[in-house]
Amino acid sequence: MYTVRAEVLLEMRIVVSHETLKARGDIVDFNERMGSAIFVSHQWVAKQHPDPEFEQMPVLQDALRHLLYNSGSVSADWVTESFVPTAKGLPHKEFQQKSLFIWYDYFSVPQLEGSDQAANDSDGSQQAKAINSIPAYVAKCRFFFALCPTIDCSARARVLNVTSWSERGWCRLERAARELSAHDSWILVQGSTSLRMVGTVLSFGSGPVGEGEFTIEDDRLKLAPVMKQIVNMKLAMSLQAGDLPAYRRHLNLQTLYLTGLDTDHVCNVVPSSEKTFAPDCDHPAAAFLYQNGFRSTGEKDSAGFRPLHYAAMSGSPQVVAGLLARRANPNRRTTKAEPKLGFPPWMSALDMAIFYKHNAAAQLLIGARAQLSGGTAPAMIIAATSNNVDGIRLLRASGGDPLA
Repeated sequence: MYTVRAEVLLEMRIVVSHETLKARGDIVDFNERMGSAIFVSHQWVAKQHPDPEFEQMPVLQDALRHLLYNSGSVSADWVTESFVPTAKGLPHKEFQQKSLFIWYDYFSVPQLEGSDQAANDSDGSQQAKAINSIPAYVAKCRFFFALCPTIDCSARARVLNVTSWSERGWCRLERAARELSAHDSWILVQGSTSLRMVGTVLSFGSGPVGEGEFTIEDDRLKLAPVMKQIVNMKLAMSLQAGDLPAYRRHLNLQTLYLTGLDTDHVCNVVPSSEKTFAPDCDHPAAAFLYQNGFRSTGEKDSAGFRPLHYAAMSGSPQVVAGLLARRANPNRRTTKAEPKLGFPPWMSALDMAIFYKHNAAAQLLIGARAQLSGGTAPAMIIAATSNNVDGIRLLRASGGDPLA
């Protein structure tokens, strides 16, 4: 993984390419024995150069100086503090104890594909390899910075800030890679001392990678296998750690993760065959229970979720219908909060289906007499929170109170 030392970055007065830095001897092939690495996610200010007027880089430099030469800590953002009461800030000393190395795409990914070096790469371009390796790079970095200062970008006739960063497809991929890695929190950098640690997906709302903005439309196709790789890695990591609730969450949130991408979902993580299921079983529901490690529809896991909750997260009408046919209770609620998703306790399957805009599944649950209220907030409020307009219409038609 190509990086530059923090000391080199702090001396920069212009942003130069990987090739230029390599010729100077400033590129370092990083490994964990050397220290800690920071992955920097950012928007390109111009099509051919990330920061031609040197507007973003000084913010990163000043932020690094603040972390390296001052005491204190990076506080969690207010959403994380609200939903994760145990969340703690990140002490500055974490950045001061080891040598720091920076991964920044223009430094770390070969830019000149027409060079002899790229042409001699028999296994495909180095740039393509680097793109496919983004999940591995993110996983290798101890820290992740989203560099989002407010910049008036004349080249794009718009203002660049945290909102525009969260809309970019590439930035969404990098954020997803971080949030689905072992180190799932990250730091939002908006100014030299404006730093916040983000620890829940509800902080600074984004969206699926496949629905992000791409300057080059073909990039959306390139990222489909990369995003699937990220999901695969997270599922394997969760199983290896014995964290079944995390495995179930991510297995069933693939509908969200892979929306807008031309790729199939990760299926049959747990090997199975037709003989696994009894001949009279409803296969979608039976396969769902098997792949999620449940023995029955009434079983509750250590996170306080039951099979129907996870099925509602996945949004599969066939699975929801199959579980309901097996007498799953649509009014069973979760018994614990799920901070990483921003869910309080007492969420129903209907609440989750509405939150993730799985309205076909929600209609099945309502048909099975799921209660429209009774938890921390009525389903109508949850629909409004997630901007689920069709869900609001469905709830209203089913007797929900629009003023709830």
